[in-house]
Formats: sequence, C-alpha cells, structure tokens
Amino acid sequence: MRVLRYVPFLLLVALGVATPASASGGGPRVSVVAKGLDSPRHLAFGSRGDLFVAEAGRGGSGPCFWSAEGDSCMGASGAVTQIDRWGRQFRVAKGLASFANRAGNSAIGPHGITVVGSDGVIITNGGPTAPSLVEDGPPIPHPREYLAAQNRVADLFGRVLLVGKHHRPVKLADVYRFEETANPDGGALDSNAVDVLYDGHRLAVADAGGNFVATVNLFGRLNTLAVFPNGPTAPAPLPPIPPQAVPTSVVEGPDGFYYVSQLTGFPFPVGAANVFRVNPRTGAFTSFAKGFTNIMDLAFDRDGTLYVLEIDHDSLLGPSNEGAIFAIDRRGTRRIELPAGTLPEPGGIAVGKDGLYVTTNATTAGGGQVLRIR
Repeated sequence: MRVLRYVPFLLLVALGVATPASASGGGPRVSVVAKGLDSPRHLAFGSRGDLFVAEAGRGGSGPCFWSAEGDSCMGASGAVTQIDRWGRQFRVAKGLASFANRAGNSAIGPHGITVVGSDGVIITNGGPTAPSLVEDGPPIPHPREYLAAQNRVADLFGRVLLVGKHHRPVKLADVYRFEETANPDGGALDSNAVDVLYDGHRLAVADAGGNFVATVNLFGRLNTLAVFPNGPTAPAPLPPIPPQAVPTSVVEGPDGFYYVSQLTGFPFPVGAANVFRVNPRTGAFTSFAKGFTNIMDLAFDRDGTLYVLEIDHDSLLGPSNEGAIFAIDRRGTRRIELPAGTLPEPGGIAVGKDGLYVTTNATTAGGGQVLRIR
C-alpha cells in the first residue's frame, strides 16, 4: 500500500492538552478531560497538542455470533475521538468495525493508535479474533469474509488503518490475513491487532490473538519480528493451564529498542506479565521487567521513565476491577499511588507535557473516560 511511503515525511511530537485540574492534596491530582466514550483503549497526542482516543465501540445489530467475548453482535460503532487543546471533544472517525456482547460491552474494535503529523491518525481495528458463529458448532473458515458478506464493515476487522483529513479509513496493512496465512505462533487462527508503532520508516504491530509483533513495510507487507511463548503453568488454585503471552502494546524506547507488554491469557495469573525488550532488527527479546498483572499499555516520557498500565491489578478473574500504574526508571519500579476507585479497567496511557493521560472503563459502552493525572 503506497500510502505509507509518505509517512516518513511526517513528524510525531508528543505534547499535552491543557484543561482544569480538580483533585487536591499532596498526591497526584486527577481530573476528567473526556467522557461518554465507548470502550476507550489506547490514546496518543498529535503535534499540535490534540489528544486522540481509539474507541472499540459497542458492537451493533449484527450479524451475531459466538466468540471469546461470549454471545456477540457486530456493527459499525468503532470510532476515534479527538480532544483538542481547548478541551473540546468530538469524533473524527466513525463507522469502524466493532463487535461486543449483547449489552454492548467488552468490545473488540479500534484499539491501538499513533499520530503522525497534525492529523494523520493510524489505528489498529482489532478482531475478528476467532468467532465460531454458533455456540456449539465448529469454527467457520475465513470468519472475516463470512461476516463481511452480511455486513461490509466487517472487512475492516484485523487491519491497520490511516484516518486522514477526510476522516475516511485507508487500509495500510492486513494483520488478520497475515495471521491466517503465516500463523507465526503455530496455534489456532486467532487475530486481534491491538497496537501500532511508527518508528520513522516502518510500522510495528502487536497482535494479542496471534502472540506476535510484526513489521509493516512501505507497501503494507508484514514480516514476523518476534513471537512470544506461553507462560509457565498457573499455580493452584488456578486451572493448570499455561497462559498465552497476549502482547498488548509496542512502544519505542530511548535506546531504539521496542518494548512490548503482555496481558497474559487465561487464567490471568497475578504477577505473570512481563515487559519485553525487543531488538528491532533481529527480533531477539529479553524480559526487561516482570511481576506485573494484565498489562494493557506502555508509555515513555522524555526523561526515559517507562509507565506501565495494568487493566486489573488483582487479575481479570479477581474481585476488583481496579487497575494500576507503575513507573520504571533508574531508581527501580514504583507504583503511583492513587485514591481507591480512580482506575476502573483502564485501557490506555499517554504522556502529556502536563501529566499522564489514561482511559478508564475500557470495556463499558458509554461509560468510558479520559483522566489526566498530574
């Protein structure tokens, strides 16, 4: 896809959004800068200080099928919301592919996001994972095509998209087709593209379903960079199942290496998630930091501090839905202490010039927010 040829001439500069703060006290101050979002996930700043948020949507009227999310229906409810530097909130892209449970929650759709220049928004439109279409039936071959024959928006599932000036998605790469044909981890067909990185001459994409990071060249061709193995068998009393890696974020560090987070798969054991450091040329990786639980996103600040966002600190199977933020720097790893209830199911983190920006209620239709943490 030749559209990518022009991307290297654009500039990505992370700046902040200025809006009033509300919380008091000696600790971090927390304020809401956007609300009413549909399952908001990752977020990124543009060069003019505007903040862009990927919304996974709320599914739709169909077709409906049985998936890893349960009884699900798809539709064109995925979106990208922009919060401009004056605090105004509006959707710059609508009608993207999404599926969710019958209540419209736990959506799969737009997830990863990066911004090039002032208005070049690149997103991953996740899915279609591996729907069976019927609860007890065998998997349907080529599920994306099966769904697209009934609702053409399904053709956007599993792709990297560029949302340009006219807010129309342009297809840059087909991650789902790559999983279907190359199957880097050798497992069952399962694709859910959840993050995208632009490093100046190519893209890197994390696929949570396929357990890999792939690079995308100027013509949209994918090549496997790294495949992440299953973790050790979960300890009792959890089921004795080795959790899959489930990479959720890929960012570039100040050393030029890629840093990849993992959610870990079922049974989502506490403390089993790593941050991997990946050589962008060879794909060789090591564990940079460990002991986390269900990481959803990563972000570096200008000083080289790495922020790690957990969607659920006591595991997705635990009684709480409270997430957590950790900072990793030369002094070690420390948790950023926030008032209880501040981070219900956070979905993404970005660094602005005036604080951290985090999406919350990342699996809730209409209940999603963006918080600023000073």
